[in-house]
Amino acid sequence: MTSKQLDETNGFDRRTLLKTVGGSALAVALAGCTELLEGGDDSLENADVPDEPIESGLQTFTEGAPAVLGKQAQYGAETAVRRINENDGIAGRQMNLDVVEEGGAYLTNYQQFVDEGKDVTFGPISSSGHAEMVPEIEAQEVINVSTDGTVTTLYEEDFPDVTYSFRFQNHDVMEALAAVEQAVEVLGADSIDTYAGINPNYAFGQDEMKLFSQGIEKLTGAEQVYSGFPELGASDMSTHITEVNGQAPDVVFSSCWGGDATLLLEQAHANGMFDNVELLAGTVLYGSANDMSADLVEGPIYSGSRNFYWGEPSTDRWSPAADLVSEVGDEYGVVPTAHFMSGYGAVTAWATAAEKAVRLLGRWPEQEELATILENHGFFTPAGYHSIGADHQGYSNAHFGELTWSDEHDAAALSDVSVFAAKNVSPPPGEISADWIGSW
Repeated sequence: MTSKQLDETNGFDRRTLLKTVGGSALAVALAGCTELLEGGDDSLENADVPDEPIESGLQTFTEGAPAVLGKQAQYGAETAVRRINENDGIAGRQMNLDVVEEGGAYLTNYQQFVDEGKDVTFGPISSSGHAEMVPEIEAQEVINVSTDGTVTTLYEEDFPDVTYSFRFQNHDVMEALAAVEQAVEVLGADSIDTYAGINPNYAFGQDEMKLFSQGIEKLTGAEQVYSGFPELGASDMSTHITEVNGQAPDVVFSSCWGGDATLLLEQAHANGMFDNVELLAGTVLYGSANDMSADLVEGPIYSGSRNFYWGEPSTDRWSPAADLVSEVGDEYGVVPTAHFMSGYGAVTAWATAAEKAVRLLGRWPEQEELATILENHGFFTPAGYHSIGADHQGYSNAHFGELTWSDEHDAAALSDVSVFAAKNVSPPPGEISADWIGSW
């Protein structure tokens, strides 16, 4: 699906949005369309709801190279909570958010949140950490909505039957296949004979490389000539870049993120990689947009932006995204990326489901009741429409475009953005991604 096609499928007017969310003040506010509201919303005033605030916890990377993404998730979650509280809370309840460093303390953090009596937890970013947490989430029975932790096998194969563990962000298959589609769109299937990969050496990088390889070989018949896996947080990638230069593949695929993404681009330029390849497709390079300089974005570099890119749909047509960019710039001094939406969307998914549950039950829901509401739950953010499937996986549009520079925002940007509907880059819930790609 191209960005032009998005106009035909997601370019609804905002009166339609108000009708879709049932006129809920909270849902409309979190979608970024508060100007649509007329009059008060008193349908919840007789509900049996506790007086005390909702207590929530987020674990994310706040230190070191991963904080490039982690702080964005924090800013997104904080922004959603601020909007919730400015709009009279969830069924009248205000919301508090505690943020802790993710590091390698995934289980410790989650257990601490549970011991403190948190009503809901959010995070982590790490795929390995998310997989480690799921059994404990199911044992403790306190809902966790992961901001990221996107490895494809998590809900497809590793934990196909869960109750309390959810994920907001698109999973790896969606951005890996968007990268495949982008490479084919730019170069043409007949012009891609070879490809290589440079990906972080853990579950996320390995998962994305496997899926990209399967997709690109299916669509083009291309041969893999090199695949390197530098350690997460590596200080040097020149050996891998030298290998790529020696093979001169048509396409290089990378899922490097955070500080690794900027290091890859720095050393790729320093070692002349862009003189030897036709295209670099990086699924999360744009997550480091605020840490990039204008010289780093030069070259045939294309990046994904998961389920949110602030310029698509055009902010002239979709004012919630424009308003969000302005708000985030004023509050935090950054341009919001897809990882901002990871935090914002995770909070929004839970908050809108909680209010829906109160409307249905006439009281505050138990954890298991709220988990049931979250399944097949649809909601809006400034990025558009999202849903949580019966498989507990988040689904929304995937974005990919050419990396460029914005003088207006003094940050990296994307141009000629392609937008891929979830159904075109991921299997139906209940199917295995590798099997689905194999059936093409």
